[in-house]
Amino acid sequence: MNALRYLPFAARTLRRSGPPLHLTLFVTGACNLRCRHCFHWKEVAAGVAGPSLAQIDALAASCERMGPLLWVSLGGGEPFLRQDLAQVAHSFAARGLRHLAIPTNGLVEERLEPFVREVLGRHPQLQLSISVSFDGPPAIHDSIRQVKGGHARSMQAVRRLVALKSEFPNLGVGILVCVTRENQDTLAEHAEELVRELHPDNLTINLARGTALDPSLLEVDIARYEELVARKRALVRSGALPYFDFPLARLAVARDELMYEHVARVARKQDTPHLACTAGTVSAVIFENGDVQPCEVLGASLGNLNECAWDLGELWDGPVARALRERIRRERCKCTWECAQADNVLFRARSWPALAKKVLAP
Repeated sequence: MNALRYLPFAARTLRRSGPPLHLTLFVTGACNLRCRHCFHWKEVAAGVAGPSLAQIDALAASCERMGPLLWVSLGGGEPFLRQDLAQVAHSFAARGLRHLAIPTNGLVEERLEPFVREVLGRHPQLQLSISVSFDGPPAIHDSIRQVKGGHARSMQAVRRLVALKSEFPNLGVGILVCVTRENQDTLAEHAEELVRELHPDNLTINLARGTALDPSLLEVDIARYEELVARKRALVRSGALPYFDFPLARLAVARDELMYEHVARVARKQDTPHLACTAGTVSAVIFENGDVQPCEVLGASLGNLNECAWDLGELWDGPVARALRERIRRERCKCTWECAQADNVLFRARSWPALAKKVLAP
């Protein structure tokens, strides 16, 4: 991929106002699992339908009018339960999207390879990353996700995706883990085992949050989270975990390291240094029913896309959005949602000296 494709986004590191660069779109509430740590469990239990393809296409067109998108993540539920997921991806990729990320449980195995072939066959400039979730060794994983044999099937899904990388070099394959009370004592060791056996490009670490189906899983020892982060850092620096292959990947690795450090500080309720939140300014979350929120945590809305024919621009520059951004700034909003903190590191000048130091480190 050409590094020049990233130039349109450079100005947003200095300018606070402008179009969103990062969208999380919940494409369906349907799921084939009932994970006990899921913060979205009410929508999953109800099987909330996602937006129609026509609505998604209108959303993507409005984003193109506002300015190019850097990153879209398709969430759920289980995204691959949508039979038209490749068409969803096309709506954004055809309009200049740089990165498409999809987390999955890997249990809709028959749709993974056809999806990759269709999407990257049509859009060879798109950086596509698919990350398969694991929650510890087999017994713990299957207990948390309430599915027998799920761990083995998810491992096989990663193997199948990795096998496609020789044909599609712009496919990134990741594994995703979420630290909970139930897996915190075994997750660091098991994550390293997965990396060394499956050879993914990246390991994404989440800290359990929100209103989980089983709230007891949220009681995490932050030292265990930090232990896992340190294990990932060692795997990256040893070359065992190469990270996704795209221009500025070294910057993304440094961003992630700072992001994990900041998440741990927030989890420990350390107020300084405060990193002003870019949620609702650089990024937004769009739920299945069309509700647009700055993030997955705050619970405040910019409005609903059903009220404006799925034209995000009408909500983005409106008075409700401006008032919400001011509230986030005034209240010094902070949370442990990694996606928001990653944007904060990259698009807030306060973090740049530390970011540059990590990028330039040997």
